[in-house]
Amino acid sequence: MSDMSVAVVIPAKNAEGTLEKAFASVLKQKIVEPLEICIAVAPSEDRTLEIAKRIESENKNVTLVENPTGETPVGLNLAIRNTKSRVVVRLDAHAELNEKYISKALEIMGQTGAVNVGGQQNPVGETPFEKAVATATSSRFGAGDAKFRIGGKAGEVDTVYLGVFDRNAIENVGLFDESLIRNQDAELNWRLRESGKKIWFHPQLIANYKPRSTLKELARQYFEYGMWRRHVVGVHPKSIKWRQVVPAINAVVFFSSFVLGFFWSVLFVFPIFYVMVTFCVTVIKSRSVRNFFLLLVIFPTIHFSWAAGFLKGVKT
Repeated sequence: MSDMSVAVVIPAKNAEGTLEKAFASVLKQKIVEPLEICIAVAPSEDRTLEIAKRIESENKNVTLVENPTGETPVGLNLAIRNTKSRVVVRLDAHAELNEKYISKALEIMGQTGAVNVGGQQNPVGETPFEKAVATATSSRFGAGDAKFRIGGKAGEVDTVYLGVFDRNAIENVGLFDESLIRNQDAELNWRLRESGKKIWFHPQLIANYKPRSTLKELARQYFEYGMWRRHVVGVHPKSIKWRQVVPAINAVVFFSSFVLGFFWSVLFVFPIFYVMVTFCVTVIKSRSVRNFFLLLVIFPTIHFSWAAGFLKGVKT
């Protein structure tokens, strides 16, 4: 696909500390294809809009659109509709692409015929808490078996992180579902696959990602992941994966066994088993005493927040 023009779409909200880094990673791309960039700015509590306007004024190939709803899929669709290139690259404002990300993705699209190509999310933390979150979300115990989180061999998958899309393919299925607060990428990839198209993972496509900075932010993030995943499963029942069900089953068994254990003590074996497994995994994954205690809290936060969201679902 060497003759294809490329559009990079960047939804941004409360991203004054990361937007310029994300944009800089686009400028460093080793490509010869024409490049256009569109930043969709949601209402923010910081200088995100100011920074985006400055980037636009200093770069002729950058356009800015405002996303009054603040929702990511709305911003993505606004940015896509304000660009014309055949290939659309999604980049979040808190992420950064490695230098050969786009050129390698174009090569893979040409080789495989895939309409969306993506790679591995590489969480890079700065604070001790962020580093612990990065460790947890890059492990099977923390995040399941999705290749975009734990890595793996190149091949066809159900979804990828971010993505480099064929415009015709995503326009044919209706772009991102604007009713989804989370999981809009996985849902779009499901519709693409249902239309007979391929989604491709390649480990050389790496995007750095800034993890959540507080336990409250992390819990909210995974609660929303679980809640909106439940909604997507309701719309597309066949899209469900085992890794999405396990946390909910674990939570139900854990808490019901804990309560019923006061009446039938043998049931305490289930919560004790979870605590022991969590402890053992934490020992293996931790890099320091502080990291150990952080992981000991972060792993259950991810599991039970996701489970609570999934069990609650979205009120429609």
